[in-house]
Amino acid sequence: MAALRGVSEFAAIARLGRIFKASDARVVLGIGDDAALVRIPGRLVCTVDTAVEHVHFERRWLTLAELGARSFHAAASDVSAMGGQPVAALSNVIFPKPFSERELEALARGQRAAARALGCSVVGGNLARGSELSVTTTVLGSVRKPLLRSGARVGDELWLCGAVGLAAAGLRLLQRGRSSAKSRAEQSALAAWRKPKAALAWGLELSRRAHAAIDISDGLAGDAAHLARESGVRLVIECEALRAALAPALLELAPRLGVDALELALYGGEDYALLATGPARRRPRGARVIGAIAAGRGVWLSEAGKLSRAGLGFEHGAARKSAR
Repeated sequence: MAALRGVSEFAAIARLGRIFKASDARVVLGIGDDAALVRIPGRLVCTVDTAVEHVHFERRWLTLAELGARSFHAAASDVSAMGGQPVAALSNVIFPKPFSERELEALARGQRAAARALGCSVVGGNLARGSELSVTTTVLGSVRKPLLRSGARVGDELWLCGAVGLAAAGLRLLQRGRSSAKSRAEQSALAAWRKPKAALAWGLELSRRAHAAIDISDGLAGDAAHLARESGVRLVIECEALRAALAPALLELAPRLGVDALELALYGGEDYALLATGPARRRPRGARVIGAIAAGRGVWLSEAGKLSRAGLGFEHGAARKSAR
């Protein structure tokens, strides 16, 4: 491990060990040895996610604590989509010159806040020098009955669990240099991008009710395409039903950004809501019906009685082009 500016490797490990000290009985051995030991009940569900400076974020857009929490929730969202419960996490941080002990601690405290909110302990990781800041989070979870992308059935309803589009609106504000909010709508959009939350409660509820699910990280249309392909079905999104499900802040803000709110909802990214399918009789309270599953292939939009194919979803590489 490379040392931080003015801080030895062992001092950094000791400080992180204190920040991430685990009190969870499932953690047999946390930070401080060659590897951690964790008790995982049920089946083990694993995922990894990376946030890279100039690709997924710019330092001027958020605090280091926000970056720590944001990257953690993004990784945990995949466990939620499987109907799992996060148990333990590993964090790999690559930091550029200069990067101080105080900056590392701010990042770690953001990770700790997210870990505590999700009931998940940080049990280890790695530090290294690099040309740009990046945070890679590996989350280990427990799941009794995994919820897959491949279980959608013809006749299922299409459920939206959470908000979509606001994070994309927040990203557009940041790319235009609007890092502070001038209205409540802008405040909601910036918070949606800076402080997303893994939909853990939704995932656990859907595991008892849904046939299939996916988290919405690459845009509703793009992630719906993954679900349709894996299940071998046609997924039809009702545009008016989707518009009715959008947050008032998004409907207010989209015209100011020169874009339709529906476009942000369909093709924006990093919302970390859940998209699921299931029978009407088992629909969770609060889930919004935005379409249905039919025989066929692909993702289709239904508007005013007409069907059209949906486009592609969000690509993180696009953030690099428009951020510079």
